[in-house]
Amino acid sequence: MSEQYATEKKRESIFLNEHFMAAACVVVVVTGLVSLYFCFAENDSFAVFELLTKLVTAASMYLAFRFFKWDVAKGLMGGVLFCLMYQEAHLVLARLWGEQDFDTYLVAGVQGSLYLAAAGMSFLMTVIITINHFFINYASHGNPKNVILNRMALGFKFAVYLLLLAANSQLGFPPALLWKNALQYLSDVALLLLLVSVESQFDSFNVLRQELLKDKRERRKGK
Repeated sequence: MSEQYATEKKRESIFLNEHFMAAACVVVVVTGLVSLYFCFAENDSFAVFELLTKLVTAASMYLAFRFFKWDVAKGLMGGVLFCLMYQEAHLVLARLWGEQDFDTYLVAGVQGSLYLAAAGMSFLMTVIITINHFFINYASHGNPKNVILNRMALGFKFAVYLLLLAANSQLGFPPALLWKNALQYLSDVALLLLLVSVESQFDSFNVLRQELLKDKRERRKGK
């Protein structure tokens, strides 16, 4: 292993820490299970299905990664992104737009308008991240230029989640609805951090592989 890789290893980010990944996964599961309680209380079977699908897929992705099944983990990462995209599409397109529920939020004033704008931007960012995920990981020659765009979208989505949490807390809706929304977004924040961690781990393994191949070539030349 080269000196350069050893130096990079010392300065590795928190996203390469497996304890951080485990903590993020636990937060996803705990907040998701508490959210299930609110969904059952409202007899919202469709929301229960959405939530269970996201939880099972996220937990499976983490376990696949821990047991070093790289291709399975990458495939499940795409599945997690699809779960997020479907969940947000249902909120924005079916409920807020289709059922014209956005009127309820507009009446709430600035906070309601911020919530609507953040929900729409969150959905758009998930679409971009999902498309980029498949371009980067599954295109025949990859698409390195999309890596920068993907990271920008991830950072923007994280900021939007914080805006959603802040705006949601200021809405004058029933406490049960506010808690349900807040737990969902906390779960999604943790899920986003878990996705970033898994992607960062893949990046680090790619760096390690290139370093090992480089060392192998140098040894062959030395012979």
